[in-house]
Amino acid sequence: MGKTMRLGKWWATAAAVAVTLAAGVAWISTSKAQTRVDPTTGRPIPGAAPAAPTIARPTAGLAALVARPRSRVDWQGAVGGLRQSGNVGESLGANLNRDQVDITAVPILLPRDAKLTAGARIYSFGDYYTITADVPGGGVSLSGTTTTVPMPAAKPLKIESGPEMLTVQRTVDGQLASFVRYGVLYTVEIRCDTSSDPRCVDDNYVLGLVGKTTAVVLGKAARAEAGLGG
Repeated sequence: MGKTMRLGKWWATAAAVAVTLAAGVAWISTSKAQTRVDPTTGRPIPGAAPAAPTIARPTAGLAALVARPRSRVDWQGAVGGLRQSGNVGESLGANLNRDQVDITAVPILLPRDAKLTAGARIYSFGDYYTITADVPGGGVSLSGTTTTVPMPAAKPLKIESGPEMLTVQRTVDGQLASFVRYGVLYTVEIRCDTSSDPRCVDDNYVLGLVGKTTAVVLGKAARAEAGLGG
């Protein structure tokens, strides 16, 4: 699967979500304009202007989508992780777009694998980021967000023991692991071009990648939040 196709899928999904939200905000009921009636007799009033159409706003559903609960970042823990990482995180993240790193207001986690991060790309939305990297025969993506995301109920999840609430899920073309660290929800995903690829047949590869994803990077926005200055 090529880089263009994978990015195309991501942007297509984002566009679909945007269209759905726009439709929800501007939805107007299909009932036609009503004729005004005399409240005493119940009969139509000749020549009276029709009543305005009813506007229905699905505020409850929209609020649930827009105002999802957000976790509180454990900045003290993140700074501790940064110090334990030493200069490894900065070295691994040297090829990432610095402007995107600096606007990211959550701790960025990178795998301790220089080959994997060498050609990685980061896309940041402040409190959410995603990093993608091509690997032979597939791709890897890593993300971090403070937004609470409900676990999918339709697919079985393998829940691992441990303090980070690690879960592993089989996807259509790979394996996806999610875990919480520093109050942030992180995901690590491997996608394979062929279903027989051993990296995607079981969860050994993705769990190994999770185990290596420990290097902390803090951009300007995150350092300001952590009290370290810009």
